[in-house]
Amino acid sequence: MKKIFLYLCFLTFFSCSGYEPIFSTKDFTYHISDIKNMDDKKTTRQVVTNILSYKLDTGNNKNYSLKVNSNENKEITSRDSKGNALTYRITINVEVAVLKGDSNILLDTINIMKDFTYNYQVNQFELGQYKKDIIESLIVKISEEIIVALQLI
Repeated sequence: MKKIFLYLCFLTFFSCSGYEPIFSTKDFTYHISDIKNMDDKKTTRQVVTNILSYKLDTGNNKNYSLKVNSNENKEITSRDSKGNALTYRITINVEVAVLKGDSNILLDTINIMKDFTYNYQVNQFELGQYKKDIIESLIVKISEEIIVALQLI
C-alpha cells in the first residue's frame, strides 16, 4: 500500500512539470506602445494599471495604441415591502479603441461588460468593503479579457 502511495505521489509530482501561466508575457504577438486614459475615473485607471504590465516590447510587428474608457453603474434591483433595498447590481462597461501604432487608424473596438448582483448588508462598512472587492475582481476579469482580445486581433 505504501509503495502504491509513493508511486502515485512520484507520478503526480513529475507530471506537473509542464505548467505555464496562461498570461505569460513571452508569447505575445503584439506590442502596446501607448495606453491613454480617456476619462479620469477610478475604474479606468485600474484597468490601465492592469494592462500596463503587458506593455512590453516583444519585437513584433503588431504595434498597438489603446484608448480606454469605462462606465460604472450601481443600481438597486429589488426592494422589500417597506421600500428598503434588498439587492444591488454593479455593472462595469469598458470600451477600448485599438489604434495601429502611433497613427490614428482605428483597427478595432473592444467592448466588455461585466455585472454582479449582491445582497444588502446591515453593516455599512462590510457592505463598502464587499463592493470594493467586487469591483476589483470585475476589473481584473475585464483586463484579462482585453489582453486575450488583443491576441486575437
